[in-house]
Amino acid sequence: MEPHTETLALRTALRELVALSTIPAAWVGREPPIIAAGLADVLVGSLNLDFAFVRLCDPRGGAAVEVTRGNAWTAFPEWLQAHLGGLSQFSCKEIVAGVGGAEPCRGVVIPIGVNAEAGLVAAACSGTDFPSDMDKLLLSVAANHAAAAFQNARLRHELDAKVAELGQVRNELETNVAERTADLRRSETYLAEAQRLSHTGSWAFNAREAVYWSEENFRIWGFNPQQGLPDRETVLQRIHPEDRERVVEYIQKTVQEKRDYAVEFRIVLPEGTVKHIHGLGRPVFSASGELVEVIGTQLDVTERKRAEEERERLRQLQADLAHLSRVTTMGELTASLAHEIKQPITAAITDAKTCLRWLRREEPNLAEASEASSRMIKAVTRAADIISRISVLFKKGALQRESVDINELIREMIVLLRSEANRYSISIRTELPEDLPKVMADRVQLQQVFMNLMLNGIDAMKEKTDGGELTIKSEAADGQLLISVSDTGVGLPPKQAEEIFKAFFTTKDKGTGMGLPISRSIIESHGGRLWAAGASGRGATFQFTLPATVAAHA
Repeated sequence: MEPHTETLALRTALRELVALSTIPAAWVGREPPIIAAGLADVLVGSLNLDFAFVRLCDPRGGAAVEVTRGNAWTAFPEWLQAHLGGLSQFSCKEIVAGVGGAEPCRGVVIPIGVNAEAGLVAAACSGTDFPSDMDKLLLSVAANHAAAAFQNARLRHELDAKVAELGQVRNELETNVAERTADLRRSETYLAEAQRLSHTGSWAFNAREAVYWSEENFRIWGFNPQQGLPDRETVLQRIHPEDRERVVEYIQKTVQEKRDYAVEFRIVLPEGTVKHIHGLGRPVFSASGELVEVIGTQLDVTERKRAEEERERLRQLQADLAHLSRVTTMGELTASLAHEIKQPITAAITDAKTCLRWLRREEPNLAEASEASSRMIKAVTRAADIISRISVLFKKGALQRESVDINELIREMIVLLRSEANRYSISIRTELPEDLPKVMADRVQLQQVFMNLMLNGIDAMKEKTDGGELTIKSEAADGQLLISVSDTGVGLPPKQAEEIFKAFFTTKDKGTGMGLPISRSIIESHGGRLWAAGASGRGATFQFTLPATVAAHA
């Protein structure tokens, strides 16, 4: 070839090479099929080839892209198959399927990557000098540009997919954060409302200052949340002066001993309001044993304290009323009690005179005198016991719970009320089993219950001409004592079974209507129950239970 022709061919090749180098810019952002089709169009159009086949493979195993342009000559499939050698995995028949025949051409195959792993470019041209070295260079450059663009497209697609996935993850995360934030705010609202309803505040102090106060804690102590957390000294000044030193010393001691604490104290608000506080605290320590902070709660128990004081006042009023009822009842029993006391005193006087007679004889009979003295002592002791029991019923004082033998108490009350029963020819019968468990109770209060129930039974039988019978029974069942007081009087109408326990309701002409309500209140305060059962004309029965606490000894 002449120099001039070679120069012209070289310039043409350079122009085509430059043109090929600018093509990838047009493929940026394009889909793989468009890249493959663009390469085939360039090969046929710009390089003046008769036929071009482009195959671009997805290195990650995705579907390959295949494009054909131009006219294929009849022998091309066999020729391509022969030149592929070990790359026979490509189906040549599919490559040229449906393509018409053409005049004989010369062809070349340019693999992309090792063993055409990224694809290949096959081209054919009717020119006799095809393929020249320059043709191969241009085809290789074009093929490599296309493979790079194809790979970039795949990477971009994957990147877009990742971005979309990350966007979805971000949206899900933001949704979860929003939901958790809403849940947290809802929980905080519930907690604040629960604290307000229960009057319970929470707090935390480190070694130097407060680090957290709940809204309710601010309200309890009368501090303004807008002014920030109060300092330790300000808090201490709100504690009642009489309680301050005790509380500080106690908390310091528990922290030093590394244990929880519970303490009750009073606080005084600026306007003078006094509140009762029940405080709980727990010190938190680091791994090295240093105090990190103290956390706890403070419960406003002012209303509870006031309720307790009111209950105590009502309890005292009840005790005073019960005492008044006992005094009134004992006043009504003056004649019977006087007769009950007079009997042993009269007997003692008689025995004393007898003793003197035996001693004044010329030869004193010491044996008879001693026997008379013994009888006198017994009579006086009996009178003293009766007076002692009466004085206990008149006594006014605080409740005293002790172990009480119910059967013994019943016998004592029978002694006090025997004369009243005898006045109306009423007999008293008992069914008191031995080894009955004892109860923890106030002895005087139980005496009052028995006195009320027994006197009610006697009153119900006063008008009977043939007297009557008062029966008192005791028994143990299911960890309780069951006591019943029955009479054979006029009976109790069913409609009055509950009415008689109402204050001021009475069936007696001179009754106060307080005996049974007081008796029921006493039994219920001991953990038992009092009720009435009876049928008209056949007497009435009052029963009550008491929890057994101490087993009796034989």
